[in-house]
Amino acid sequence: MINTLNEINKFAKDTPKEFIRMCNDEYIKNITDIARQIESNDDIKIVAIAGPSGSGKTTTAHILQDKLENLGETTSVVSLDDFYLPTDKLPLLPDGSLDIESVNALDISLIKDCFTQIIKNGKANLPKYDFKTKNQILNANPIDIGDHGIIIVEGLHAMNPLIADLVPRENILKIYISVNRSVDDDNGVQMLSSRQIRLIRRVLRDDRFRGATATETLHLWNNVIEGERKYLYCFKDTADIQLVTFHPYELGVYRERFGKMRNTVNKNAPCYDYFIKTANALERFDAIDNNLVPKNSLIREFIGDLEL
Repeated sequence: MINTLNEINKFAKDTPKEFIRMCNDEYIKNITDIARQIESNDDIKIVAIAGPSGSGKTTTAHILQDKLENLGETTSVVSLDDFYLPTDKLPLLPDGSLDIESVNALDISLIKDCFTQIIKNGKANLPKYDFKTKNQILNANPIDIGDHGIIIVEGLHAMNPLIADLVPRENILKIYISVNRSVDDDNGVQMLSSRQIRLIRRVLRDDRFRGATATETLHLWNNVIEGERKYLYCFKDTADIQLVTFHPYELGVYRERFGKMRNTVNKNAPCYDYFIKTANALERFDAIDNNLVPKNSLIREFIGDLEL
C-alpha cells in the first residue's frame, strides 16, 4: 500500500492516470472477490456493510451490487439513512441536541417490517430520507428481488444486533469497511490519520450532496466520532470481512477543493484547529485533476461530478 508523501507525490506527478487506475483496479478486485464468495453461498440473503462516516459505504454497496448482478444474482441496495426518524422523534443528547448518530435515530420498527417483507415476499416499499429538507418520505422506494435475491444493507448501524439479528446468522454476511490507513511524511511522521482522511471526505460530501457547510459539518464531528465509539466499533470484530477503502491518489484529488473551504470556516467552530491542521497537511500533496477520476470510482462519492 502506497502511504507516504514522497510515494504519493511521485505517482501523482509522473503517472497520475496510471496511479488512479492502479488504485481503482485494486479496490474493484477486492470487491469482485467478495461477490464471488457471496455468489457461492446460497444461504446468504443479506449483506450488511457497516463502517464509520466517510468510509465509502454507499459506493461500495453499489459496486458490489454490480459485481453480483454480473454473476447472475438479483440484488438491491438499501441505505439505513433512509430510515431516519422525523426530527421531532429523534433521541436527544444530554445537552438537548439531536442524537442523530444513535441507532435509535432509526425507525427500527419500520426496518423490521421492511426486512420481514423482503425476506418473505422478495419485495417491499422502502422510505426515502431527504437530507436537505430533513423529511422522511414513506413508500418512496419500491424494491423487488424475487425469491432468491440478495439485499445489500449499508449504514453505520448495519452490523448492530438490533438490525443484524433480524435475520438468522447464516443468512447474513457482515462487511466492515473503513479508510484504515494513515499517511506519513518521508521521516515516518504521521501527516494524516485515517480519521482526518474521513473528515476530508465527509466535509466534501456534505457540501456537495447534503447542503451542509464545512462549519456545520465540524459542529457535528465530535458527535459523529462519539457515535462511532458507542455504536460501531464494539461490533467491528463480528464482521466476516474487513475492507480498506483508502485510495492513495485521493489526497491529490481533494487538495484544491478542500483548501478553498479554509476561509469559509468559522474560527469558533468545534474542531477548527483540527480542520486547519488537516488542511495544512493536505496542501503538501500534489493536486490531481478531478476529471481523471473515473465515474465509477469510490472517490466520486465525495467529490461528485463537479469540475474545479
